[in-house]
Amino acid sequence: MIVDLRILALTPGCRAYAGKRIPLPVAGLLVAALLVLLSSISAVASDDDSGELRLRGDVTVERDVVTIGDLIAGAPSDVTGIAAFRAPSLGETGTIQTSRVLAAADQLGLPTPETFGRSRISVTRAARIIDADEIAEALADAVAGYIAIQAEALDIRFEGNPPTLRVSPRMTGAVEISDLRFDPASMRVAALAHVSGAEDANESRVMVSARVVETVEIAVLTRSVARGEAIRPGDYGIERRPLANVPADTRFAEIDLDERVARRNIVAGSALRKGDLVRQDLVARGENVMIIYRSRNLTLTMRGTANEAGARGDNIAVTNPNSERVLQAIVTGAGQVTVDAPSLGPVAATSRVIQ
Repeated sequence: MIVDLRILALTPGCRAYAGKRIPLPVAGLLVAALLVLLSSISAVASDDDSGELRLRGDVTVERDVVTIGDLIAGAPSDVTGIAAFRAPSLGETGTIQTSRVLAAADQLGLPTPETFGRSRISVTRAARIIDADEIAEALADAVAGYIAIQAEALDIRFEGNPPTLRVSPRMTGAVEISDLRFDPASMRVAALAHVSGAEDANESRVMVSARVVETVEIAVLTRSVARGEAIRPGDYGIERRPLANVPADTRFAEIDLDERVARRNIVAGSALRKGDLVRQDLVARGENVMIIYRSRNLTLTMRGTANEAGARGDNIAVTNPNSERVLQAIVTGAGQVTVDAPSLGPVAATSRVIQ
């Protein structure tokens, strides 16, 4: 007997019969498999909608209380928001015995939840941790308003253990400083650091005391440099050191690296000092150079010989090999000097000063 049964390819094994006439024994097996599949899906859906209460695993909460809904899955909506226990402090983790959760459910008239053999539940209170660096940055900004020093040049050194703040993750505001007391003579400061709008005032504010140290940038070589070698930006790193411990010629702001070379061999890790640098000679003594002769209406170029070495801007003597004339020229580039002819135009003169 043949049954005219057209089916879709439900499984890879059924694709061979898709859209074809199927023998009755085969059709019976396929129908039976389909019924088993449908019954399994119904059973899963029934389990999800059965209302069975189950104990949750370890949980993280943001509020200061732990609710029934935080602890028990499948609880009715009218009890999920009921506070059952106090939450740990911000950023801390505590435990709740399973027996206490079951007792709370019983008091509410709920069926006994499935515990899956758990004897306790760990509860973590979510928190935004504000470390000492963030507090120091806010304190430096506040102190900078009292003295004519930029905040980034101030190093805050806390007295005692570095302070921290813990606030709710929902509190995303910046750290604020109030009740500031600053002594410019001793460079000591005391203040209250806090985050506005925080729920727990005790944990969201902290009194701090610190010493304020003014710092300055210095350049520290990252590789050894030989005498006469140019120092490039990739050869050093910028660090901040206490101003009181830094010689004036070590301050990075006072150092000009443009067309400078090392006066001596300098090892890596050394602080770069102004005296370690000399201007780089762009013209060597006896070198053939390009002489640019400029007058008001004319520019000439010629080859010549440098009688002395010089860096950019130096006035050196050069010789014109054709005329053997010695000219005073200014070094303007590598192997290049410039001679500016004096102006020969008319000059107005007067012996009287016009008031």
